[in-house]
Amino acid sequence: MVSRLEALGLSLLVLYFAYHAFAGEKGLGRWSDAQLELEDRKVELGKIQADITRLRTDIRRLTPGSVDPDFVEALARDKLAFVYPNEIVLMTSERSVAN
Repeated sequence: MVSRLEALGLSLLVLYFAYHAFAGEKGLGRWSDAQLELEDRKVELGKIQADITRLRTDIRRLTPGSVDPDFVEALARDKLAFVYPNEIVLMTSERSVAN
């Protein structure tokens, strides 16, 4: 009788730990969710780093002493809608975005 109770107790103990290994707060299910979240965050980080690189390039192009006149003209045309006096402007419903 004692050996059956010991076997039942051991089986319940193994089931308890097996359940928590797979479905617990830090189990394999949560680990796979964390891996997916990590991949999403890596993609987001890549986009942010690309934006930072682009902004640093723009800052370098606008730094006094090394201003890029073509870049300044492109910004003025896009952000301020500047045009030369002899240009013809065509208005459309779509707005182009200069990057």
